[in-house]
Amino acid sequence: MSDLYNDGRTTTTGGEIQPSYDVKAPSERDKHFQEFREFDYGLDIDSNIILVQDEISQGMVFDTISKVRLLRKINKDLKSVTILLNSPGGDVVETLALIDYIRTIKENEGIDTNIVCRGSAMSAAALLLTAGTGLRAASKHSKIMVHQLSTFNMGKLEDVKSNAKFAEQLEEDCNNIMAECTKKDKEFWKENQRTDYFLSAGDALELGIIDKII
Repeated sequence: MSDLYNDGRTTTTGGEIQPSYDVKAPSERDKHFQEFREFDYGLDIDSNIILVQDEISQGMVFDTISKVRLLRKINKDLKSVTILLNSPGGDVVETLALIDYIRTIKENEGIDTNIVCRGSAMSAAALLLTAGTGLRAASKHSKIMVHQLSTFNMGKLEDVKSNAKFAEQLEEDCNNIMAECTKKDKEFWKENQRTDYFLSAGDALELGIIDKII
């Protein structure tokens, strides 16, 4: 029974508690706990994988930057990272900032960002998948959807106009990226994104959104 409550200390005959120090190598159990902590943080250090799941929200850019910086410190010869993606979309501004970052580390440090869709890449997540600077891939039954920017604003008329203009600028940025990174021009994407445009992995491969089906 005492084993259940052992806290690493020993008791002398006089009843005094003395600390004991275990200098043995980490057990397999400890290693597994470390792995669980990594995955809980959305990171696989051994394979240089970053998990992006759920909605793309504010804070994701700095979260991704911190993970890449950590991987770079652990692996001095880091040549690529892989974003494992399963997302319904989210914040377009945050997505554009993330695209800027992965392009920066590609240009300045030669680090490719592979993006692999496992499940879905909808809306802003589809834009991120398209803009991968390394291998862009999707599993056979993954679903991808692109559409026109969604916005809803209330308030003073001038503010509504200002927000509408800002939305148009974002839409222009998104269509330019789609044209740069796929086999279709900006007019194609502008026209086909007027409604939700759902694509299979095969459709995405044909249009140049991805490079490979895995």
